[in-house]
Amino acid sequence: MAGYSACFGTDASEAGEKNRHKGIIERGVEKILQTAEQKVSVIVPVYNAEKYLRQALDSILKQDYPELEIILVENMSEDGSMKICQSYEKAHKEIRLFREKKRGMGDARNTGLKRATGKYICFVDADDYLPDEKIIAKFINIAEQTASDVVICNYARLWNEKLLPAAEHRAFSELNPDTEDFRFKGFFSVGHLSYVWAKLYRKSFLDEHGLHFSSLEYAEDKLFNIQCYMSGAVYTYIEDRGYIYRKNDNSISYRYKPESMKCWLTIAGTLQKDMAQAVQKREVYEGFIRYLIFFAAFFDAEMDYTAYHRSKKAVRRCLKAYSTHPLAAKCFKELTDRRKTGTLSQWLWRWMLWGFSFGMQHHLYGLLTLGIKALIDLRIDERLSDTGLRE
Repeated sequence: MAGYSACFGTDASEAGEKNRHKGIIERGVEKILQTAEQKVSVIVPVYNAEKYLRQALDSILKQDYPELEIILVENMSEDGSMKICQSYEKAHKEIRLFREKKRGMGDARNTGLKRATGKYICFVDADDYLPDEKIIAKFINIAEQTASDVVICNYARLWNEKLLPAAEHRAFSELNPDTEDFRFKGFFSVGHLSYVWAKLYRKSFLDEHGLHFSSLEYAEDKLFNIQCYMSGAVYTYIEDRGYIYRKNDNSISYRYKPESMKCWLTIAGTLQKDMAQAVQKREVYEGFIRYLIFFAAFFDAEMDYTAYHRSKKAVRRCLKAYSTHPLAAKCFKELTDRRKTGTLSQWLWRWMLWGFSFGMQHHLYGLLTLGIKALIDLRIDERLSDTGLRE
């Protein structure tokens, strides 16, 4: 089971608690800055990021914490990213540059993990940045107080130069981490726990459990973080907004991925193998696979609708491919059993899980296609996202 989770913050709901926590955080950070004994390795995979790379690196270099090593893993870029990395390595002693010849975020991050010498690990994407110059010190302060394996902060998304605060982790962080509600919100409907950024990891925890990234083209961070959870990670949260995630249309996250279904099914298969080694936890963790397949089919159908110029035929093709796959078909059948989702507190998602799965189980592709079309055309899918409407 996952370890405990606790919240520390600068914006607690009660005024007295807010001031008390703020004082604790500030005193702890000052003490950490005075001693600064624990090295932090900041791993930055770099691929075709010349437009934003300098901002990312400058935001790390500005961190008010002296014990940093910054590991740049250049990933066969086709633009000027390598030259920027070389110039920063030459100018800053804390920067170390490596080159990964196998293209992919997972392999690049694994190279960084192998080279890291810090007690703690942070991941920063090359097109994002850290808005708070003390966020790493705040991470260390809480990690050292609580012996946590993963410390998590809040973040915002940058969409077309418009900063949109994302849903805060309080939506799930105050729940018991061993509950279905925590897992569904943390990894899926809210999603903070799916990303490797906006977090601090204890390296000894990753080493002890042999945790590393797969070579998947996409969503390798979701698999990595689910495996962290299944390894019993102890979570702690801080309320500070410590990360800005940029919508970069050229990044893998926003490019159309024709092999997406294969990727998601590979993740599901990997989780099945992991669960086979933990028989007592199998029933608890099977929800991960069910929810993974639901969101994969739902969002792949949305992507196909957009990529193929609002083609309903493309959506039907995608839905049929998922519903006829044995593992996916099994998941949709289980999701129509309300006993599987009855503990989820978000009633809208309960109904969406049931309705979509019922349609997939009975091959109601036309009806589901019209529903997905309406969600996109009416921008309901944006309202369900972590940032809400983007314009």
